Amino acid sequence: MNNRKKSVIENRRNPVSQKLSNKNLRQDTRPLKTIKSETKSKQNSRKEKTKPIILPDPLPKKKKKSTGFMKKFLRTILLIIIFLIVTAFAVNAFFLGNVTSDLKGNLSKYGISDEAASFAKQHKIVNVAVFGVDGRDDVDGDRTDTIMVATADYEHSKVKVASLMRDAYVYIDKKYGYDKLNAAYAYGGPDLALQTINQNFDTTITDYVTIDFSAMVSMVNAVGGVTIDIETEEELDWVNEYLMDVNEKVETGSPFLEETGSQLVDGSQALAYCRVRYVGDGDFDRTLRQRVVFEQVLSKALDLDLQAQYNLVMATLPYVETSLSTMEMFKYGTNLALMPSKDIEQSRFPTDDLISLDMLDGVSYVVPNTLAENIEAFYLFIYETAYTPSDAAMEISDEIKDAVNGTSNDSDSYIEEASN
Repeated sequence: MNNRKKSVIENRRNPVSQKLSNKNLRQDTRPLKTIKSETKSKQNSRKEKTKPIILPDPLPKKKKKSTGFMKKFLRTILLIIIFLIVTAFAVNAFFLGNVTSDLKGNLSKYGISDEAASFAKQHKIVNVAVFGVDGRDDVDGDRTDTIMVATADYEHSKVKVASLMRDAYVYIDKKYGYDKLNAAYAYGGPDLALQTINQNFDTTITDYVTIDFSAMVSMVNAVGGVTIDIETEEELDWVNEYLMDVNEKVETGSPFLEETGSQLVDGSQALAYCRVRYVGDGDFDRTLRQRVVFEQVLSKALDLDLQAQYNLVMATLPYVETSLSTMEMFKYGTNLALMPSKDIEQSRFPTDDLISLDMLDGVSYVVPNTLAENIEAFYLFIYETAYTPSDAAMEISDEIKDAVNGTSNDSDSYIEEASN
């Protein structure tokens, strides 16, 4: 840009200075004293006519910068809070929104009634069947020594464990008719066992975890042992008797227990304790022992750090078969770990006041008295609300009652319906 253009731009921006500049170009030929006097007079006159204007003090630059930072900080905090709220809702929807997603399609393969499915869809409660099988090489077939329903109750923030009596008299299917509950797994594996539980207890269970003979040893050892209470010398003798068998089959060398009372035991000793059934009330006390050990393992596992939990899973995995996917195990496990209470509620079905011991065709059974009332008690424990058993479950209940009373007419109405 040449000097001329530059001069024009500057003059346009500041015309006043241009006038002053031109004016200054003219030479004043008056005496210097006269000029000073005139200039002073004009300044005094200007001071008298013009009132001073008071302007507010400008904000310091540092203060403006601080205010801007504070606004950005608060806005960031607000965005983080909103993000966390949205994330919490998203996680909740992801983890809990589909806990009953399996209750659709062909439910008959699981033995689930429409009434039970409709009821379960209204709740955020997950039930998983747990089968403990005797998978030793010298035992024919898989006998379910342990049958439990493990419950993650996200509505009441509780974990629950319900034992099902292995000798309970139940309906299995058209081929096998009525038999002991633990026979279902031997006849048709976990699928038939699930179907049998759902039909007789009107449940909506679609997933299972099967743990073989050796798993408890690894699980108990991984959590540092469990505490048991041996009440009598007879019980102590039977624990040591079973311990010899466990040590041989699992190839461990756990020492015999030397005294009664409360004591910390390792995995092999705990498994021997769980297998005792010829003391006290037989299988009733046996299921109690199993729940005591299982509850402690689960409770201790929830309190472990992530590394220890991973070690527990890896130690148990070779002995476990499950229908749960890796994502489902992560989903339920995460929510269990986040529950405020690690206490575990437990019960047994059929219940003490709704049960009888009867001989049917020369075989001893644990008979629900009545099955319908046990279903209602089961729902009060699991869902903590009332439930009316389905028509299919009511029919099984009536047939069991007739069989015990010797008035059964061998009705195949439900059997025919279930086989379709």
